[in-house]
Amino acid sequence: MPIAPTDIVHAEVTLTGLISAGGSNSVNTQFVFHYRRTAVITTPTKTALNTIFQSTVAAPIIAALNARWSQKTNTVRWLDDPLDQAVPFTAVNPGAIAGDSLPSHLAVFVLMRTGLRGRRYRGGKHLGPFSETDVTTAGDDILNVAAQGRLATIITAIGTPLTDALGITWNPCVYSRRLSSPDLQPLASIATNDVTTVLYNKRLGNMKRRQVKSVY
Repeated sequence: MPIAPTDIVHAEVTLTGLISAGGSNSVNTQFVFHYRRTAVITTPTKTALNTIFQSTVAAPIIAALNARWSQKTNTVRWLDDPLDQAVPFTAVNPGAIAGDSLPSHLAVFVLMRTGLRGRRYRGGKHLGPFSETDVTTAGDDILNVAAQGRLATIITAIGTPLTDALGITWNPCVYSRRLSSPDLQPLASIATNDVTTVLYNKRLGNMKRRQVKSVY
């Protein structure tokens, strides 16, 4: 049985995409975001949250990624309801940067800090693929000024509360799976901390899970 609307406090939004094959296999990507609403008077809807997320957060991410990547869906689910099913919203949007991409496994790490210290109280994202034009010289490890400008827009969007069409404000937060009991019924116990600072690493990093299969 669904929980009461007033018990819906935490939401998970997953932006899924696909990096097309570049000589080997294609690579699926998932960028996961968590939000906590500040008031529980109005009944939230996944459609309203998805709409503001797409225009505020997904849009600048898409604008920074290579055209080899394409958005597939956003999925929204309520974390407080252990039986809630994620609802997919189809959105086919290719990355905005044309030209050759950097390898699939190269990504920019975005750090999300909260008011508490420790691994359980910080989060992060690995964003990619970026483009060869995002580095000044082929083979550079550091993103150039133009790419850093796009990333500055992204981290502002990630760290800013969202206010949807229903007037509900959703604060970005870090969800601690270790401190939570997401399967507790009928109401899950969810531990989150609001994001206070978002930073990005100017250096490209290696994300092993996005490495393509060997080709001989």
